[in-house]
Amino acid sequence: MEQKRAWLRAVQKTADRYLTPENGFNGRMSCRLAGCCYAEQSVTFAFETQRWQCNDRGEIHGGAIAGMFDTAFGVVAYITAGGPVTSTAELSVSFLRSVAYGTSVHVKVIVLKAGRSLIRQRAELTDAATGSLLAVAGGCWTILSH
Repeated sequence: MEQKRAWLRAVQKTADRYLTPENGFNGRMSCRLAGCCYAEQSVTFAFETQRWQCNDRGEIHGGAIAGMFDTAFGVVAYITAGGPVTSTAELSVSFLRSVAYGTSVHVKVIVLKAGRSLIRQRAELTDAATGSLLAVAGGCWTILSH
């Protein structure tokens, strides 16, 4: 039970630290912690789409969606590594449906494997209102320091 409480505290503390408006790119992504599940070892983040993320068709640019995944994965990698610096080593995104400006989305991250030097993760981006699956991603994070 104490391990679960410690994990939940780490999730909240890391989200509070990295998802503040003054924290560069992550802060600009308008992301907040939406929930977590200790049993599943998953963390869900909520993103509000923003005008600056739009492409010329008025939909959210694929690069902005990749940025949402990268932000969410980075926070979870940091938590999983126990605080050392982590960095994106690989990121793969499959876009399934377009994301309209004004849509609130959720990114649910699950750690697949955490080793001594690499953390493998996968995630799903869904429409927060309908639950419709919009994109999926996978990636690998390198632990840079201990």
